[in-house]
Amino acid sequence: MSSRGVQGEDNSATGARLRALREEAGLSLTALATRVPYSRAALGHYETGTRAASPAVIEWYERIHAQSPARAEPLIEIGHPHPDESGYSCPFRVDGLIEGEAAGTDPATALHSALQTIGIELARAGRRRQRSAATTVVRDSVSKAR
Repeated sequence: MSSRGVQGEDNSATGARLRALREEAGLSLTALATRVPYSRAALGHYETGTRAASPAVIEWYERIHAQSPARAEPLIEIGHPHPDESGYSCPFRVDGLIEGEAAGTDPATALHSALQTIGIELARAGRRRQRSAATTVVRDSVSKAR
């Protein structure tokens, strides 16, 4: 069998299982790729079934799933501030919400700016989650009333 595997129902079913394991662990494809020895692109192919997942790939997914309890909050990553043409930049990522670089005149200001941006995005995500939960409660109440 080639490295691309054989397309078919078997690959699709395995891919759907792999995707479910990743999502239950609360990880994006990009976040998973930082934890396993496979690229984001390769993981995407395994999950869509365009490539057959080897037993080693499946083992990695299961290991990551077992080690990562599903998180209610996204993973936050903040890099080291580094000099750029306008001062300093500080890379950051809130898994599933936002990714970027915050600017500042010095490393501390760039880091502070990144933290502020992350706080704003988490607050927005929290408000969306609260509205979603409130909508679900209202729908449940309406359904029971009928």
